[in-house]
This record gives sequence, structure tokens and C-alpha cells, in this order.
Amino acid sequence: MKKLFIFATAAVVALAACTKSEVNNVTSENGPAISFQVANYAGQTKAGETSLITEGFNNFTTYAWYTSTTADNQAFMTPATVTWNSTAKEWAPSDRVYYWPKTGYINFFSFAGKHLPDAVDLNGSSQAEAHYTTTITVAKDDNILVADGAYGFYMNKKPATYGKDEVSEGVPTLFRHMLSRVKFDIKVDATDANSEKDHWKVTVNSATVSYRNQGTLEVGFPSTPAITWGADNKPTTAGQTLKYTSQAWTPATVANVNLEKVASDVIVETDGKSASAAKELIADSVVMPQTLGTTNVTVELNYTLEHSFDGSTPISEIVPISATALTTFSPSITVWEPNTIYTYHITIKPTANRILFDPAVETWASEANEPGLVIE
Repeated sequence: MKKLFIFATAAVVALAACTKSEVNNVTSENGPAISFQVANYAGQTKAGETSLITEGFNNFTTYAWYTSTTADNQAFMTPATVTWNSTAKEWAPSDRVYYWPKTGYINFFSFAGKHLPDAVDLNGSSQAEAHYTTTITVAKDDNILVADGAYGFYMNKKPATYGKDEVSEGVPTLFRHMLSRVKFDIKVDATDANSEKDHWKVTVNSATVSYRNQGTLEVGFPSTPAITWGADNKPTTAGQTLKYTSQAWTPATVANVNLEKVASDVIVETDGKSASAAKELIADSVVMPQTLGTTNVTVELNYTLEHSFDGSTPISEIVPISATALTTFSPSITVWEPNTIYTYHITIKPTANRILFDPAVETWASEANEPGLVIE
């Protein structure tokens, strides 16, 4: 059966009494202490994994279940807080030392960030289900990270799979971002002007992006892969990590909120036959993944355009741009996906429409009553 985690704003709650019997605190006579090797996936950079510490976290939360040939799905970490030890160069539970049992295996599910599962309860064989009570409100600086499930581990992985933070061993724990990020820049482009004596200045008076920031995240994990047991009652194959099988955001039925521009005045200017550099308009912000058409995500602008020629007194006008769907940008992006940064470019082209004339001359009209003069 699959595992399903639903996220909410409440803090993590320990396993309920309906769980199966908990594994007792094991002694040092058992296997070595359990440790973790942690990374986070930065897919938008196409550069592989980075350290969780670079995300601003030196701890995360782990739930773990123990299974053997005689006991299925016992609560092992319910949960545990795993903390970075910079002296020992290791990630390990901070509340106490956990040791590897002599038989069986452990499955690990880890989460980091401001919003953790509201609760995790066992519900039948190999199924975990989180129950939520409130809706997530995503702030512009939020971060929600969910690690790949680590299945069938009975010892620390050596050598380290990721090797981040100089760790040499531990349970591989690869976190993935559950939120999206967006940012906007703006420039003025006069490259098709006829003269270098033209000068354009754009002052952005207001800029807002309207979007939905509340909803519920559900993440489902696969069931434990088939395990082949050895004579020592341990798996005969090494543990493996598996990415979630389902991940879905359900937006709440609430009013959209706004992302605002970065400063009181955002100014870009250029001369004829050139374009300005792009300037930050709306800062890099965390947003809830969503289908843009469904939640009516739009951008609205108001800017002042000034034009002068050869140092003359500028002509000034205020240009309003009504709420425009982000899906009309090219190429069209219809969904904000998790673990993805979207950069939107807005270009003002003051030379897009040259003033032209269509001259004509009215034909001479002939007077019907032609006057005459008779001279005798």
C-alpha cells in the first residue's frame, strides 16, 4: 500500500496510539549508530544536488518504521529531529542515539522546512497517512522540502552517496522542493529606432502579480519494494531511495494576493538603436504551485514613459496596463511546477509604432454656374 502525507501549518504531532508497538530504545550492543547523508535537489540549475545547509536548515524531521521477519511496521522514529554536527561532520538524531537493529530493516521518510505533516499515523500494513487540520498559507520566503523515501536500510550507506557537508556515511536523504519561485524583470528596447538622438525613460509607478497563496499539499510514496531475506534475517539487497509517486496542490477557495514591485520607482532608460539592461521588477519570491488559468494569475502595470529628441524637453505620458494573464507571455507557461524557478521578462518597446501619414489632396471642384462677361 502507498504512503500519503498531507501538509498543514500545524507542527509535527507524534504517532497516535493506534500505531503498532514501538521499538524500544536499543543498546550499544546492537549495530552502529544511525546517521544520515543529506542533500537537496536543485533541478532548476541542472547541476545536481546541493547541501541542505545552503537552504538555511541545519536540522530536519524524520519518521521511521522497523520491519523484520517476525514484526511488521513498528514505529521506530516517531518522529526524530536530525541535526547537523559540524564538529563530527555528521547528520544524526539530536534527542538520543539510535542504533541499527541486528535483524530486519528500516524505512525512513524525512521533511524539512516551515510546514511539516500535521500528523503521521500508521493505517494498515506498510501505509502511512498524514491528517491535516488547516490550510497552508505560503509566504514569499517559505521552503517546504520532502525527501525521497529510504526503503530497506539495515546499515549506514558506505561510502556516502551524496558526500555533501563532508559526510562519509549515512542513510541517503535527498530533499526536493515542494514550492515554486517566480521573479520579474523589465527593460526598454529601442533597437529599431531610426536615430541615436532619441531617448526614452520608463518609470514603473506600480506593478503587481495576483496569485493564490493558500492550499493543501498531498504527497504519496510507493509501497516498500519486495524484500528478499537472508539467513541472518536481514535483506539480501542494499537499501534504495524512491521518489514520491504523487504530488498535488489543491488551491483553497480564497482571494488572490499580490506580489509587489521591489522599489518605489523602478526606472529603465535607453537611447535610440539600443536596449537597456533588464532591471529587477518583482523580487525572487516563493509561490504555491498552481494552474495559472484556474487561479487567475495576472500581472498589472502602470508606468510613465518620457521621450526626448536631441536633448529637447521630454514628452511624458502615463501608460496603464490592465491585469494581463501570465499565460499570454511567450512561451506560454500554464502551470507553476514544484522545484522550479520562473523568470518573466517584460519589455517596453516605445518604437513599436512609428507615426506615419497618409496624405491626399482634395481635387479642384468646378463651379456649376460658370460666370461670363460679354464685352461689346
